[in-house]
Amino acid sequence: MSTKLSLPKTRLLPTIATTLVSNGDRFFVPIMTDAVIWDCDGVLVDSEKLSCSAWLPVLRRRGIEVDLADIEGFIGCSDQAVLDHYRQAGYPLADEILLEREQEYYTTARERLTSFAGLREVLDDLCLADVPVAVASSGGMDRIRFSIELVGITRYFSVICSALEVAEGKPAPDLFLLAAARLGVAPTDCTVIEDSIPGVEAAIAAGMTAIGFTSTHPREVLESAGAEVTFDTYSELWPMLEKKN
Repeated sequence: MSTKLSLPKTRLLPTIATTLVSNGDRFFVPIMTDAVIWDCDGVLVDSEKLSCSAWLPVLRRRGIEVDLADIEGFIGCSDQAVLDHYRQAGYPLADEILLEREQEYYTTARERLTSFAGLREVLDDLCLADVPVAVASSGGMDRIRFSIELVGITRYFSVICSALEVAEGKPAPDLFLLAAARLGVAPTDCTVIEDSIPGVEAAIAAGMTAIGFTSTHPREVLESAGAEVTFDTYSELWPMLEKKN
């Protein structure tokens, strides 16, 4: 008969449930974080190119010559940052362009948006181990909810934070500090999963540990921004969390 083992903790920390290959028993391995905060685009959903591409028809309809690479430079930043950039370049763009861009994203995402292999298993084990999690994204609240609902992971997140709720978006720490406050966890006890340079920089500025996901940028770029470690697939994330400290 299988038994459930529990390893002693050296301090009050949550645990991650790990499966023993030998006999299928489940036991608990301490991890050195009290909460995990997730970016959305490029981390929970494979949406960075879809999100960037949604700007192209909107800007081109207004006579702005733009390529995908021009918008990809804003990955990790808010839509407002893109709008401000083109306004500063001399284009009289109204705020309504943001809604138009959102609709372009929704139309494409409904058919093409996916998540990442192995993510759901990570979220399941964090839930099992009572490790609190949050989403903290540069996107608007409606878009965040739309994206995570479309790929079926809404139930994992009771705390969702948008850059529209804070004074300054990434790379400022405001968004991640808001997420930590809502989780009731000290920033220094939080780990952030990010794919973007501004996101990693924001996590570091907030006093959090940043783990980089190479869905958008290569390892070297994320580590140069301050990521402690990086991973290519979600199957690699467990050992990083278990051995982080």
